[in-house]
Amino acid sequence: MATRGVTLNELMKLTKGKRAEILEILDDIEEDFSSEKHGVELKNVAGKYAFFTKAQYAESVSNLRRKSVSELTPSQMEVLAIIAKNQPITMRGIYDFKGSMPSSQIKELLSMKMIRRKRDKSSKGHPYVYYTTDEFLKVLGIPDLSFLPKGDLNFENSKISENVRNGIEKKS
Repeated sequence: MATRGVTLNELMKLTKGKRAEILEILDDIEEDFSSEKHGVELKNVAGKYAFFTKAQYAESVSNLRRKSVSELTPSQMEVLAIIAKNQPITMRGIYDFKGSMPSSQIKELLSMKMIRRKRDKSSKGHPYVYYTTDEFLKVLGIPDLSFLPKGDLNFENSKISENVRNGIEKKS
């Protein structure tokens, strides 16, 4: 549960409990772990219940991780934003927004499990299409993509190219 999360249906099957009972227990656990004596909290993210490090301890814990999202380069953040707003999207689609080939950024985002790819068998040549993952949702702390900001993305104080900014704003 702490690493990959568990859906409510999985908990119901595992415990043979009823939905209302399990939700009540989850509420109790959530309340208990909200106290200062715990460094983690129970959250429902991307439809799965999992334990997450509390915000006040996140920096300390991220120092233990292999690579933190805060260490993403501006170019990687740019590609991630393009994918999040336009998924599913091909490498060519990302290139059209970015103006340069995003191969190295894609490779790193895949290794961080922030994005995933799948062959589009309905398109000529079966290109890969890219999507954000549950890990992406976990990092943002949101249950699903509907919680992403609507409308224009805020590109203030960023190095994102003009064509990307205009392209994303047109699609929003």
